[in-house]
Amino acid sequence: MSEVADGLAAARATCPALHARLAALDPAQQAAVVCTEGATLVHAQVGSGKTTVLVHRAAYLHAVRGVPLARIALLTFTTRAAAELRARLDAALGRVTSARERPLVGTFHGVACALLRQALPVEQLGYTRGFTILDDDAAAALAITAARRLKLRAGRRATLRDRLARDPALAEVAAAAAVARRAQDAMDFDELLAHATALLPAAPHARPAHVLVDEVQDCEPRDLAFLRALVGRDAQFFAVGDPAQTIYGWRGSRPALMAHAAAALGCQTRALPHSYRSTRTILEAARAVLGPQPVTSGELAPVRPHGEPLTILRHHDPLAEGAYLAARLTELHATGVPWRDLAVLCRLRVQVTDLVAALTAGAVPCVHAVELVVDGPVPEPLGDEHDASAPDAVRVSTIHAAKGLEFARVFLAGANVGLLPLHVADEDTDVAEERRLLYVALTRAREAVEISYQARPYHHHALGVPSHLLAPLPASVLGRDERRSMFEPPAPVPVVAVAVAAGWCVGQRVRHARYGTGTITALGADAIDCDFGKLGPRVFPRALCPLVVAH
Repeated sequence: MSEVADGLAAARATCPALHARLAALDPAQQAAVVCTEGATLVHAQVGSGKTTVLVHRAAYLHAVRGVPLARIALLTFTTRAAAELRARLDAALGRVTSARERPLVGTFHGVACALLRQALPVEQLGYTRGFTILDDDAAAALAITAARRLKLRAGRRATLRDRLARDPALAEVAAAAAVARRAQDAMDFDELLAHATALLPAAPHARPAHVLVDEVQDCEPRDLAFLRALVGRDAQFFAVGDPAQTIYGWRGSRPALMAHAAAALGCQTRALPHSYRSTRTILEAARAVLGPQPVTSGELAPVRPHGEPLTILRHHDPLAEGAYLAARLTELHATGVPWRDLAVLCRLRVQVTDLVAALTAGAVPCVHAVELVVDGPVPEPLGDEHDASAPDAVRVSTIHAAKGLEFARVFLAGANVGLLPLHVADEDTDVAEERRLLYVALTRAREAVEISYQARPYHHHALGVPSHLLAPLPASVLGRDERRSMFEPPAPVPVVAVAVAAGWCVGQRVRHARYGTGTITALGADAIDCDFGKLGPRVFPRALCPLVVAH
């Protein structure tokens, strides 16, 4: 019998319910779940069921091969993803597991913390097992105090964590802050990984029998060091990932690190080539905008047929875009599409705030996220899309925060040059990563994607033209004359006026919630031109005028 047949037969004999689940997987997925290689890296295309394979691998090891759950480490990168892994593991096993049973199922930092509290000799580093964990604010406060004692400047609190780790000029401050934390029996998040990595080589009894990793492409060098220490010489390693979805360059992750991990851990490679989530049209569009990349996972193999073409619309400004989205989402909901199956994605946090305000004004229920909680201390304050108790609301988020999620329809807002790819003064833009980010945005959708940009964007680095990352889209994925429509305004839609005021006149003093007090400089049939001094000129449509008279 083949390895897959042997594995399925063993599952049928020991756990019929799990066997039924495994039988429903495709052959490549089954082979990955039951494989017997000591170290395996699975290249998983977007929508190929990589998390399904990972969870069923853990369930198979426990229910069929008899590995205790406490001896299985199942790691991912976000608190949301960790919660989903636990829920899906319970579903695969057909029972509710306890935290005591599966102490090593969680984020990298969560697993490191569990090892430090339960198995590793933290006393050697001057800590007790009851050590506390400092969040970023508390850790920054300690570092700033240490800097003051040394009569040094710590700089901006918001970026202090990264600068302490990378800036040699702050080495003395970092050392003093570490001493202060140890004196308080406290660790920051970076120390959880660093201390666990340092202690694991001398504590082989603390290592699990199996180490499984989701989204391994998101690893950065410190994560890889922790994995090598966790696996050691005896543990079996299994990971799934897709280099095309590497979008956390600011953390240190790179597409090539997945290959480096495979080489460092001696992995055999497998592939999940079939993509089940998105229509062929969406996948062809996503592959086109991805362009040539340093590392790829091979060609996409769409399972679904062609679907609706992509739509690209131009709006006058963010206010018009928000009003259009509110009307369009309401229209779709009226046809029976649940709110939770609709998502509005964008590049920046400030865009999320503006979009939520616009949709709320249009009576569209929203939940929103401005960033992905990557191994942080507080779970995301949003219901998971698989959770029946999650609110029925449109998801509004940055593209980063939407990674790992899927929706029937996705609306990508503000796809302007300067926003996507993002332009930041005095910094080089990694265009390849921006292409991967767009790839991730498109492939969140199962059925349809609508992209919009603004002729008069508010963001000071944005230009009023569509992102050049959209240029590779082939005519076959766009509606008729869609390329022409990229440069023409969208068809008018019913909108709700926001604070419309009559009787405007040139020279009138007005107030805007963001720009403050300004002066009307010109009036047109459809637009009002204003000057806000140092913030410059702005144009607002009359039908969506956010101005009020300044008193």
